[in-house]
Amino acid sequence: MKSETISEKFVHNLLLVMPNWHSKLVRPLKDNLNREMSLETYYCLQTLKNSGTVTMTGLAQQLKVPKQQVTKLVDKLSEHHFVERLCNEDDRRAVLIRLTPEAILYLDEYYRKHTAFIESLEKQLSEEELEKLNQAVEYLREILPKLE
Repeated sequence: MKSETISEKFVHNLLLVMPNWHSKLVRPLKDNLNREMSLETYYCLQTLKNSGTVTMTGLAQQLKVPKQQVTKLVDKLSEHHFVERLCNEDDRRAVLIRLTPEAILYLDEYYRKHTAFIESLEKQLSEEELEKLNQAVEYLREILPKLE
C-alpha cells in the first residue's frame, strides 16, 4: 500500500482543521465586525493601517486580489467615510488611498471588542497552548506568502 506524501498529509490535515479554524477563530472575530462590513473589507482597513497611504494597485497587490475588487472595497469604505482618495502628485493617473480618522477610531473600537475573545481564549487554553497556537499562526504568516 502506498504511503501518503507530506503534501497529501497536509491537504488531509488542512481539511480536518478548517471547520474548527472557522468556527473557533474566524467566526468570533467576524462577529465583532460591524454588521455592514465583511472580513475582506476589514482586511483592507488593516492593510491600509499598516501600510499608510498606498495606490490602488499597491493595495491590490498587498491584498492579493484583482484591482477591480479593491475598487469595490474602497468604494464601500468611502461610503462609510473610512478612506479618502487623494491625487498622486507624482503620477496623475494613480489614485492614493489612506484611512480617515473615523476608520482609525473604528479599528480601535474593534480591538477593544477583541478583549472578550482574548479572555475566552485565556480561559479555555493554558499559557503553553496559547503560545503554541501563536507560534503556529506566526509560522503560517511566514510560509503562506511563498505560495502562489
